[in-house]
Amino acid sequence: MDKNILIDHYLDLSGLACPVNYVKCCLALENLSSKDILKVDLDVGESETSVIDGLQEKGYKVKILNKDSKKVTLTISSE
Repeated sequence: MDKNILIDHYLDLSGLACPVNYVKCCLALENLSSKDILKVDLDVGESETSVIDGLQEKGYKVKILNKDSKKVTLTISSE
């Protein structure tokens, strides 16, 4: 992934349980234009899989920017 990518909005959803983190991502994405990029920090595990799978099912492009044993950072876009 390009390290110089412009992030338009950021959410730190660490510590939030499902489905709250998924809902917050969806609400944030509704307020962004089609070319904007959302960066999200999530806990690894159920939060990670539910957000990635749910957003991909809705047609969003989800990329893992960084991941360690506790946290994953995603970029989400509609293009």
